[in-house]
Amino acid sequence: MDFFEQQHRSQQKTKWLVLVFILAVICIIGVVHVLLAMVLGLPFTDWELLLYVALGVCAVVGIGSAVKMAELSKGGRVVATMLGGEPLSTNSTNPAEQRLWNIVEEMSIASGVPVPEVYVLPDRSINAFAAGHGPGDTAIGVTRGAMERLTRDQLQGVIAHEFSHILYGDMRLNLHLMGLLNGILCIAFVGGFLLRIAIYAPSDGDNRDRKNGGGLVFAMLGLGVGLYLIGWIGVFFGNLIKAAVSRQREFLADASAVQYTRNPGGIAGALWNIGKSSSQLMSPRAAEASHMFFGNGVSNSWMALFATHPPIDERIRAIDPNFDPESVTPASAPPPLKTESGSQPPPLPTMAGFSPTEMPVGFAAALLDSLPQYSSQAVRELHGACALIYSLLLDGNNDDMRAGQLEGLAVDGAMKMHILDFYRKNAELHGAQRITLVDLAIPTLRQLSPQQYEEFRRNVRHLVESDQQIDLFEYVLQKILLRHLDLYFTNGTGNTVRYRSIVPLLPDVSVLLSALAMVGNEDQSAQDAAFATGVQELLINTSSHPMSRVPNCDLTMVDKALDRIAEAAPDVKKRILFAGSRTVVHDGVVESREYEILRAIADSLDCPMPPLPPPME
Repeated sequence: MDFFEQQHRSQQKTKWLVLVFILAVICIIGVVHVLLAMVLGLPFTDWELLLYVALGVCAVVGIGSAVKMAELSKGGRVVATMLGGEPLSTNSTNPAEQRLWNIVEEMSIASGVPVPEVYVLPDRSINAFAAGHGPGDTAIGVTRGAMERLTRDQLQGVIAHEFSHILYGDMRLNLHLMGLLNGILCIAFVGGFLLRIAIYAPSDGDNRDRKNGGGLVFAMLGLGVGLYLIGWIGVFFGNLIKAAVSRQREFLADASAVQYTRNPGGIAGALWNIGKSSSQLMSPRAAEASHMFFGNGVSNSWMALFATHPPIDERIRAIDPNFDPESVTPASAPPPLKTESGSQPPPLPTMAGFSPTEMPVGFAAALLDSLPQYSSQAVRELHGACALIYSLLLDGNNDDMRAGQLEGLAVDGAMKMHILDFYRKNAELHGAQRITLVDLAIPTLRQLSPQQYEEFRRNVRHLVESDQQIDLFEYVLQKILLRHLDLYFTNGTGNTVRYRSIVPLLPDVSVLLSALAMVGNEDQSAQDAAFATGVQELLINTSSHPMSRVPNCDLTMVDKALDRIAEAAPDVKKRILFAGSRTVVHDGVVESREYEILRAIADSLDCPMPPLPPPME
């Protein structure tokens, strides 16, 4: 499935959603104008009244949407807490919670997405959701019913489904939908406010005052009822939009989940169990996020008009036409930490057989199992995660340089001893394990306070810059780690699109392709050939837009180029990343260091890639 094409479609749907929203606001203005004209006894052609109505409606809707958007700017954790979710600890000793966390980690490695925050909803029903602005600020919510009642394969299918929403840009669209619908709903809030004023208005005073006041109360009552009904008419059509946008995305996410797990029976079994039990949430605010859930999180709508999900039977047939309900384990199974069959995950593939755009979850599980015990324990504890990251950045060639790096760290003596201990043990780690540990450390490092994170960030920058040169791994680490943590601690929402054409970015593309050509080839003629191969993939007219390799480009130039390319439209990013891939595979060999920098580039373009497994011995 084309990742960038799906992102582009999500952006197109966002534009369509905004257009329909504007049309809905125009209709609301017209209806409110007619209502006010009737209440005040004015002609429908009173243009001054229409102007005031338009300004008032736009102000109410705009403020309502802006307030909700501001609330949602903090990321997916806002939605999770709104629904009553509690964050899942990485150190939980509960078997069901451990199993859930293991599955999320496996899916993160398989997809290349940093491990998201995980929230447990108190509901006994079977459901889940993913919310956020992008891979860097995602929260996954899972009901306790799904966590405890589904088998491992079934729960893995559900989590894979949610990761598909993360990768294809559905989450940002869903948050926009929540914000816009809240603006329309504010019309109903204003109507309800006027109703309460009219109902509880005092009736004291003389006859004349009561007569005048009674007329005002009657007018306010009529206006309140009208606005209340108008507001819910807006919500009615808004929910229709929500249903239309969401249904097809569910089919796509189901298919992607099968692509990851290689097990259609897992997600089909989860869907079958939902059909036999329930996916409805108890939260009074579940309707706001109904379009985000794995299954329908609210009561069935009239004639399925507002159903945000396709029928369960259709979803099962789409992913497994030969589905046999008799083969499904009912939703009451105990939560073992390993697969029920007890089988080991498949061995890691050879380099020749590995596709960097797709890693089955079994390989990710094998990679996680291969991590040394000390490192697996360290990334789950805040002090250990910081120490491990620092140890990975220590100079491996110069004892004096390493001593200087430690001396300049703003940590105590015990922490420095901890870092050195990790440094000695890290010799047994290969490249894929090191990058995997960086990904696994991200959810633990999110537990830092803002002040602690600033200190951590300064320490990372010190270690990277203290040797006066930035090697490839240091660049990959700081680009992936700090980028996602910066988004979390600054409540960022990612990059906005500034470039819809590749032409203004060609100088930056030249830098990227030159860097990739230099990493994999020592001979200048080989570098030129690799660069030329990448340029051909761009499909541009080189006579009108000549491109030449940038000699001796360093990682500082690469970093600046990536910052600009990150603001490109998805189809432009797609061309650039494919060109980079062609540059890397020009000689038919993908070395670990080539793949590492390609992965950092892809991550900067919001197209996560999994770590590269080592070749089999």
